[in-house]
Amino acid sequence: MSKIIFTLLILFVLIYPKFPLTAISGSFVAIRLEDILILLTLLFLNIKLIKNNPLHRSIYLYLFIAGCAAFSGIFLTKTANLSQGLLHFFRRVEYLSLFFVGFQIFDPKKHLSFLINLLLFASLIVSAYGIGQQYLRFPIISTTNSEFSKGLALSLGAGARINSTFAGHYDLAAFMLFPLLLIISLLAGKARPKWLLASLWILCYWVMLLSASRITFASLFIAITVLLLILKKNNWLIPMVIISIFGFMASPQLRGRYLDLITNYISVHAEEVVRPVFETAEALQAPIIPEDRSLNIRLKAEWPKALRAFYKNPIFGSGFSSIGLASDNEYLRLLAESGSLGFVSFLLIFFRYFIIIKNKISQNKNILENNFLIAVACAVFGLLLNAVFIDVFTASKIALTTWLLIGVSAKIATQYEK
Repeated sequence: MSKIIFTLLILFVLIYPKFPLTAISGSFVAIRLEDILILLTLLFLNIKLIKNNPLHRSIYLYLFIAGCAAFSGIFLTKTANLSQGLLHFFRRVEYLSLFFVGFQIFDPKKHLSFLINLLLFASLIVSAYGIGQQYLRFPIISTTNSEFSKGLALSLGAGARINSTFAGHYDLAAFMLFPLLLIISLLAGKARPKWLLASLWILCYWVMLLSASRITFASLFIAITVLLLILKKNNWLIPMVIISIFGFMASPQLRGRYLDLITNYISVHAEEVVRPVFETAEALQAPIIPEDRSLNIRLKAEWPKALRAFYKNPIFGSGFSSIGLASDNEYLRLLAESGSLGFVSFLLIFFRYFIIIKNKISQNKNILENNFLIAVACAVFGLLLNAVFIDVFTASKIALTTWLLIGVSAKIATQYEK
């Protein structure tokens, strides 16, 4: 039964496009098939709450503070809408619920190889579909605006970037951290056949390049460097540098976006990078001189808006949904919506997660378990880097996958504890 649950969750979350079952009035959010599946899973499993595990306790603490922040924003400061505030709070509860699912049903001895193969298979399908969008006009289902979120099947326009089965190209790129790092860890071990794993890595890397996400490209190779150093594969670093340079040169969109950042923003707007501008409308006007549009909107509109929301209530923030659809910085979003307490408690989860993984790999002699734990931990580290420019932990497909794999990793790391 556990294998069936993992199969359904991973395939529906990663492969099934974001078709809405029913829209929720007044928001971009819709009830989707995976939401129903997760609810049924939770009801079927009757999740047990564990109190003697520090990682579990840190999640309980964050959820409690998030609940307080939701209450404060809706009823005290009145900066969050009742229905949307509760909706976004329960979304976060849903995401974190997969941590408990992964921890409760995963058996490392029975399920690890199966789960790895399942993740690689899902990555193959996601990559193949993304290639189909680029070259065969496969339909795109996006949620980047109110019209797209209705489930419209679109084609890739000129200059647009693929998103495969994800809501947007940033989400697709962020997900690719998991298979790319996992495959490297498997190649460093005894996994076979290596040629097949290497082929899948190239395919996933190609798709990530087509997404043209600058932050993910950078965070990928930082995470790979950390991964190789932990695995003591220092001799692989130079080939990875070559691969990164080749990828940069072979992707016109990615190369062009980096050059835009350097030539049109850093060189022209160096002074504005360090001087916050709080007039939101200014960021949405046509630029007088060339500029990096993406970074400009963050610096002049979204980030100052998040900071203003945080200043209204530094303890609990302004409540969920109070800053709109996106802030393009998960850390500022945490401060804005759940205040300093929510920010600290959320990061405490990752601090404790990395501690238990470090302790486990220092004493565990199972190569497959160790390499899986290291790969997932480095992918999570990469997501934390992504979070500087993307609301990566509030993107449903990324968040659900991440918390499920963190739950699985925590189970492996604590499997022999009493």
